[in-house]
Amino acid sequence: MDSSDVERMRLKKQQQKARRKEKKAAKERAAEEEAVHISEALRRLRMLWPGLTRRTLKAIRMEGMYSPINDLTYGDWEQIGRDMANCDELEVVYLGSDDARELNDVDQKISSLFQGWTRSNSIRNISLRCSELSTVGLQSMVPFLMNANNLQRLDLSDTNIQSEGFNALFRALRDSPIAELKCENCGIESIEVDAERFPKQLSALNLDQNNFINAAGCHEIAKLLQRRDATLSTLSLYNNDIDDGAVDILANSLQNNSSLCHLFLTYNGISIEGMKLLLNLVNDISSIKATLQTNSTLHSIHVGRNGEEMEEVREYIEFACRFTSNRQKVIHTQLHSMRRANLCRLQGIRERFNAAFYGEFDPLHLPEILALVGQTHGLGELHMALRSSIATLFSTVDRVTCLEQKIAYHEARVASLRAEVAIIKRAEGNVAEVRNDSLNKRRRI
Repeated sequence: MDSSDVERMRLKKQQQKARRKEKKAAKERAAEEEAVHISEALRRLRMLWPGLTRRTLKAIRMEGMYSPINDLTYGDWEQIGRDMANCDELEVVYLGSDDARELNDVDQKISSLFQGWTRSNSIRNISLRCSELSTVGLQSMVPFLMNANNLQRLDLSDTNIQSEGFNALFRALRDSPIAELKCENCGIESIEVDAERFPKQLSALNLDQNNFINAAGCHEIAKLLQRRDATLSTLSLYNNDIDDGAVDILANSLQNNSSLCHLFLTYNGISIEGMKLLLNLVNDISSIKATLQTNSTLHSIHVGRNGEEMEEVREYIEFACRFTSNRQKVIHTQLHSMRRANLCRLQGIRERFNAAFYGEFDPLHLPEILALVGQTHGLGELHMALRSSIATLFSTVDRVTCLEQKIAYHEARVASLRAEVAIIKRAEGNVAEVRNDSLNKRRRI
């Protein structure tokens, strides 16, 4: 390497060093200028999350911090949004709490926040529990939500988004990977589910304490449950206006559903008839075929408990939900005479007595069924089953073969008796001949 090459390398390093110094100085000047323009309230807020300006913060929780938050201007809120947009590792944002009435001008502040926070590739969990947040503030979130590619959970409980806001939100999340949506106590009166514009990966939907969701709302929710590619595994409708008609809609939509595992219907207007519809959904006792076709995906159905009969129905609902296969439901209910009788009574089905019940089975399968009864329910139940199925068990024998065997037995017996008679006759004939010989000898003498 000659001297000219060495000189070029030296100059290149000096230029690179100068550019780095200039870049650092520009960043410091920008920080100083920004520090001049931001308010003291924003400066204090940033001190709580130093990782925000370093783009390494993972979670922001503003719950209960009403005084410092209220001191922020709309411009400050927009700057916080820009900070959050530049924070590449931010995953969780909590704002407000169950009672956020001290947070003023929520719609405008949320709008300012999302003017700055227009994108995020890292956010997974957002909770905005502010009682004054309405449809206006929610609309400002829509562009962000449509582009939040990793959002898994959104909680807007205790807000005032009402039906219009919820329906707009549901449409905005149509291409989102969101798995859990919680809109508890949001003043929602009606729901509109577009068959093509809804969250395709939603697994948990919480609409508790809206008070107005009724049969019409359940009809819309049924669209999510009846899809062949249904994903909803948890549905919570606690403290709404769900009556027996709404339960009927839900039960019908769940007949062939294979995704929903948990259904919460506590504190609604459900009577004993509605509870029987739910019992029939998870264990139709009218026939073994009907039991085998009932819903086997639901693991829990939470309903009220008022009155002795309702408590009995609830217990049988819980009992049916324990089993993950309908074959187990048949074994533990249809093959247990007392449970079968109780379920027939509760479902208004004419009880089938044991003899008629076991008469429905293929006689060739009865030995296996009786073995299951004995193993599962003990000797007492097995004895009852045996008494009831003895006639059917006898029908498994080939009657013609049985008669032929009986004829053969009797023919062999007759042949044996005839042989014995012949022996006796021969013996008696020999005795007669001896007597005749002795008489003849006496006469000759």
